[in-house]
Amino acid sequence: MPNSPRPASTEALPPELLIAIFQAYVKDETLGVLKLRSVSRRWRDIANSLPNLWQHIYLDSSSASIPNLHQVATLFLQKSEPLPVDVEVWAYDSDCVLPILSPILHSVSRWRTFVTSGYRTESIDMSALGTYHKAAYPFPMDRLTLHLHDGDFDGNLDDSDGGEEPILNPTFTPEGEMQLWVNSLPPKEHLAPLHFTRLKISAQGLEAGHVTPASIAGVLSACPSLVVFSFEGWVEGEEFGSYDRPTATVTLPNLERLKIRGTTLTRPILSSIIAPRLQYLTLAYLNVDRQIGTADLCGDDGESEDEANDFSQSPWSDRATGLGLRQLISRSRPPLRTLEMDYSDLRTKDFRWIFDRLDTLEEFRIVASDMSDKVIRLFKLETQAPPRASSSSGTDALVKMRLPRLKRLELIQCQRLTGNAVVQALVPRVIYTDSTADTRRFSKLKFVSTVGCAGMEDRHEHVLTSTLGSRFVS
Repeated sequence: MPNSPRPASTEALPPELLIAIFQAYVKDETLGVLKLRSVSRRWRDIANSLPNLWQHIYLDSSSASIPNLHQVATLFLQKSEPLPVDVEVWAYDSDCVLPILSPILHSVSRWRTFVTSGYRTESIDMSALGTYHKAAYPFPMDRLTLHLHDGDFDGNLDDSDGGEEPILNPTFTPEGEMQLWVNSLPPKEHLAPLHFTRLKISAQGLEAGHVTPASIAGVLSACPSLVVFSFEGWVEGEEFGSYDRPTATVTLPNLERLKIRGTTLTRPILSSIIAPRLQYLTLAYLNVDRQIGTADLCGDDGESEDEANDFSQSPWSDRATGLGLRQLISRSRPPLRTLEMDYSDLRTKDFRWIFDRLDTLEEFRIVASDMSDKVIRLFKLETQAPPRASSSSGTDALVKMRLPRLKRLELIQCQRLTGNAVVQALVPRVIYTDSTADTRRFSKLKFVSTVGCAGMEDRHEHVLTSTLGSRFVS
């Protein structure tokens, strides 16, 4: 039939009409823009030129692999530039969330909303947070906390009034923190590089097997910008086999603060980290009175028995902590300024090795240590030279002391120290550093405390008060 009309082609539709159709379609089809751009070159060009078609980033862990979801997330983030985006995640458990979101977390300031479904139901108005790029005074979402736990976690609070359920533990907080409750740490290969500068991993109350040194190192390797890292374990739940030297180390070039608390994994964690800018190190509640696998011998420097033969209530954890510190310090050569040890101890030989190398240390605080007088004697002047007001005679050049920049010393509940040893170690040091003109080499002690140390008697405290004045507290 020569006069019958030919079917109209969508290619003949004007761009304005196609754009209107595209916009209506993607409202109801989560990944509809991907289908549209696959029809023809013209449709692809139009779809690619419209950022508002890409504003809804939908990531479903049941429909695609992690690498494929990474590609989708990255594509949508790029194509939607510079508009804000709405991020929606469907995940069968919380362990998937960080890997799924990892490629786009660096642009979290552009997120307008965040919705989760599957393992939990959550909806956050990201534009109401101070981290949103249009906030009056925006600040970064730069903190990540991973809570490891056993079993299911439900972050919702039931609303007795029958309204919307408020979120007890939101994934993103108004304070600029992302927090997740997970059963295990994500594999290294599932994580795109993360922008966070502060990371806390908490495994308190977690049974062994959910967290390993390798899994911790994997997460650290995905966080090259870290400035602060904290790990909290649970020594009662950790029962690991023999110690294996880390197969790979993690370089954290910006790490300044490191805290390890309540774990038997101290040695492998410290041995795996290279932190050339580390300034503050806190070791807390690491002492255990049983044998632990991470104290096993494997050929590391310093593994031989402690020649001092000093008593310890926690010999195995003392060895593990000391060997881990040796690895951290020898690899990183950090400009450490503060070392805090709270219910965490070392062998005498490890104290000596570490003090010999911490020339920048300004503050040392130790609580409930079994350290003997041999350790406090390490603070003495090695060459007793008469104090002089000037170093022109060369006297200062004869003086050596460990921790030459030390300004603050706190000895708390160190029950095996004797007052005589403390006085003999500190008084000559204080007299010398108070009088020397060489302040570039040696710092004055500005604060000394010996709180709860049974060996400190009134006469010892009197001598220290006479020497230090108000700088001494007992």
